[in-house]
Amino acid sequence: MSAETPVELIAPSFRLQRKMGGPASRLLTPEAYRQANAALEEIIPPIDEEVRRLLQELQEALQAKVPGGRDIMWNNAHEIRGLAGTVSKITLGQAANLICHYLNDTASDFLPDQNVMQTIVVVAMQALREEADTDPMIKVMVQDGARAVLAQRHREGRD
Repeated sequence: MSAETPVELIAPSFRLQRKMGGPASRLLTPEAYRQANAALEEIIPPIDEEVRRLLQELQEALQAKVPGGRDIMWNNAHEIRGLAGTVSKITLGQAANLICHYLNDTASDFLPDQNVMQTIVVVAMQALREEADTDPMIKVMVQDGARAVLAQRHREGRD
Protein backbone atom coordinates (compact mmCIF):
# COMPACT_ATOMS: atom_id res chain seq x y z
CA MET A 1 0.00 0.00 0.00
CA SER A 2 1.49 3.31 -1.00
CA ALA A 3 1.22 6.56 0.90
CA GLU A 4 -0.91 7.95 -1.93
CA THR A 5 -3.64 5.33 -1.62
CA PRO A 6 -6.22 6.58 0.86
CA VAL A 7 -7.49 4.07 3.35
CA GLU A 8 -11.17 4.12 4.14
CA LEU A 9 -12.17 2.86 7.56
CA ILE A 10 -15.77 1.79 7.87
CA ALA A 11 -17.02 1.27 11.37
CA PRO A 12 -20.19 -0.80 11.48
CA SER A 13 -22.82 0.56 13.81
CA PHE A 14 -23.09 -0.97 17.25
CA ARG A 15 -26.33 -2.67 16.19
CA LEU A 16 -24.66 -4.16 13.14
CA GLN A 17 -21.71 -5.36 15.20
CA ARG A 18 -24.11 -7.18 17.52
CA LYS A 19 -25.94 -8.74 14.57
CA MET A 20 -23.01 -9.61 12.33
CA GLY A 21 -19.96 -9.62 14.57
CA GLY A 22 -17.67 -12.55 15.01
CA PRO A 23 -15.88 -14.69 12.41
CA ALA A 24 -18.43 -14.06 9.65
CA SER A 25 -17.75 -10.32 9.76
CA ARG A 26 -14.37 -10.94 8.08
CA LEU A 27 -16.23 -11.91 4.92
CA LEU A 28 -18.04 -8.60 4.59
CA THR A 29 -16.74 -6.01 2.17
CA PRO A 30 -16.77 -2.27 2.94
CA GLU A 31 -19.71 -1.87 0.55
CA ALA A 32 -21.60 -4.67 2.29
CA TYR A 33 -21.08 -2.90 5.63
CA ARG A 34 -22.39 0.36 4.17
CA GLN A 35 -25.47 -1.38 2.80
CA ALA A 36 -26.09 -3.31 6.00
CA ASN A 37 -25.76 -0.16 8.14
CA ALA A 38 -28.18 1.71 5.86
CA ALA A 39 -30.68 -1.15 5.80
CA LEU A 40 -30.59 -1.54 9.56
CA GLU A 41 -31.18 2.16 10.13
CA GLU A 42 -34.12 2.11 7.70
CA ILE A 43 -35.98 -0.68 9.50
CA ILE A 44 -35.80 0.83 12.97
CA PRO A 45 -38.61 3.44 12.58
CA PRO A 46 -41.14 0.97 11.13
CA ILE A 47 -40.29 -1.56 13.83
CA ASP A 48 -40.75 1.10 16.52
CA GLU A 49 -44.17 1.91 15.05
CA GLU A 50 -45.14 -1.76 14.99
CA VAL A 51 -44.04 -2.15 18.60
CA ARG A 52 -46.18 0.86 19.58
CA ARG A 53 -49.15 -0.70 17.77
CA LEU A 54 -48.60 -4.05 19.48
CA LEU A 55 -48.30 -2.36 22.89
CA GLN A 56 -51.51 -0.41 22.27
CA GLU A 57 -53.33 -3.59 21.29
CA LEU A 58 -51.91 -5.33 24.35
CA GLN A 59 -53.06 -2.50 26.59
CA GLU A 60 -56.55 -2.55 25.06
CA ALA A 61 -56.80 -6.30 25.68
CA LEU A 62 -55.66 -5.74 29.27
CA GLN A 63 -58.26 -3.05 29.91
CA ALA A 64 -61.10 -4.91 28.16
CA LYS A 65 -60.74 -7.94 30.43
CA VAL A 66 -62.26 -10.20 27.79
CA PRO A 67 -61.80 -13.96 27.42
CA GLY A 68 -58.85 -14.63 25.15
CA GLY A 69 -57.24 -11.32 26.03
CA ARG A 70 -54.42 -13.18 27.71
CA ASP A 71 -53.51 -14.80 24.39
CA ILE A 72 -53.42 -11.41 22.63
CA MET A 73 -51.19 -10.02 25.37
CA TRP A 74 -48.81 -12.98 25.36
CA ASN A 75 -48.60 -13.14 21.55
CA ASN A 76 -47.98 -9.40 21.27
CA ALA A 77 -45.31 -9.49 23.97
CA HIS A 78 -43.66 -12.44 22.25
CA GLU A 79 -43.64 -10.58 18.93
CA ILE A 80 -42.26 -7.43 20.58
CA ARG A 81 -39.51 -9.50 22.17
CA GLY A 82 -38.47 -10.78 18.73
CA LEU A 83 -38.64 -7.35 17.10
CA ALA A 84 -36.56 -5.88 19.92
CA GLY A 85 -33.87 -8.45 19.23
CA THR A 86 -33.87 -7.57 15.55
CA VAL A 87 -32.95 -3.96 16.28
CA SER A 88 -30.88 -4.69 19.40
CA LYS A 89 -33.17 -2.91 21.85
CA ILE A 90 -32.18 -5.00 24.83
CA THR A 91 -34.29 -3.23 27.44
CA LEU A 92 -37.41 -3.45 25.27
CA GLY A 93 -36.80 -7.17 24.86
CA GLN A 94 -36.44 -7.55 28.63
CA ALA A 95 -39.72 -5.71 29.25
CA ALA A 96 -41.55 -7.88 26.70
CA ASN A 97 -39.98 -10.96 28.24
CA LEU A 98 -41.40 -9.93 31.64
CA ILE A 99 -44.90 -9.92 30.14
CA CYS A 100 -44.34 -13.36 28.62
CA HIS A 101 -42.93 -14.67 31.90
CA TYR A 102 -45.87 -13.31 33.87
CA LEU A 103 -48.44 -14.82 31.49
CA ASN A 104 -46.69 -18.18 30.98
CA ASP A 105 -48.55 -21.15 32.40
CA THR A 106 -51.91 -19.38 32.39
CA ALA A 107 -55.13 -20.25 30.61
CA SER A 108 -56.71 -18.17 27.84
CA ASP A 109 -59.30 -16.81 30.24
CA PHE A 110 -56.67 -15.67 32.78
CA LEU A 111 -57.15 -12.08 33.92
CA PRO A 112 -53.74 -10.63 34.75
CA ASP A 113 -53.17 -8.14 37.51
CA GLN A 114 -53.80 -4.69 36.00
CA ASN A 115 -51.13 -2.89 38.02
CA VAL A 116 -48.34 -5.35 37.26
CA MET A 117 -49.15 -5.41 33.55
CA GLN A 118 -49.53 -1.64 33.31
CA THR A 119 -46.16 -1.18 35.00
CA ILE A 120 -44.47 -3.42 32.45
CA VAL A 121 -46.22 -1.72 29.51
CA VAL A 122 -44.93 1.65 30.74
CA VAL A 123 -41.41 0.19 30.95
CA ALA A 124 -41.74 -1.15 27.40
CA MET A 125 -42.85 2.25 26.10
CA GLN A 126 -39.86 3.90 27.79
CA ALA A 127 -37.59 1.24 26.34
CA LEU A 128 -38.46 2.39 22.82
CA ARG A 129 -36.34 5.49 23.34
CA GLU A 130 -33.01 5.46 21.51
CA GLU A 131 -30.94 5.84 24.70
CA ALA A 132 -32.99 3.34 26.73
CA ASP A 133 -30.31 0.66 26.86
CA THR A 134 -27.87 3.07 28.49
CA ASP A 135 -30.34 4.85 30.77
CA PRO A 136 -29.83 3.60 34.35
CA MET A 137 -33.37 4.63 35.37
CA ILE A 138 -34.93 2.39 32.73
CA LYS A 139 -32.74 -0.48 33.92
CA VAL A 140 -34.08 0.12 37.43
CA MET A 141 -37.63 0.14 36.04
CA VAL A 142 -37.01 -3.25 34.38
CA GLN A 143 -35.65 -4.63 37.66
CA ASP A 144 -38.69 -3.29 39.52
CA GLY A 145 -40.94 -4.87 36.90
CA ALA A 146 -39.16 -8.20 37.32
CA ARG A 147 -39.67 -8.06 41.09
CA ALA A 148 -43.35 -7.18 40.59
CA VAL A 149 -43.82 -10.14 38.23
CA LEU A 150 -42.14 -12.56 40.64
CA ALA A 151 -44.17 -11.25 43.58
CA GLN A 152 -47.45 -11.44 41.63
CA ARG A 153 -46.72 -14.96 40.38
CA HIS A 154 -46.04 -15.92 44.02
CA ARG A 155 -49.33 -14.32 45.19
CA GLU A 156 -51.11 -16.30 42.47
CA GLY A 157 -49.36 -19.52 43.57
CA ARG A 158 -47.45 -19.86 40.30
CA ASP A 159 -43.82 -19.71 41.43
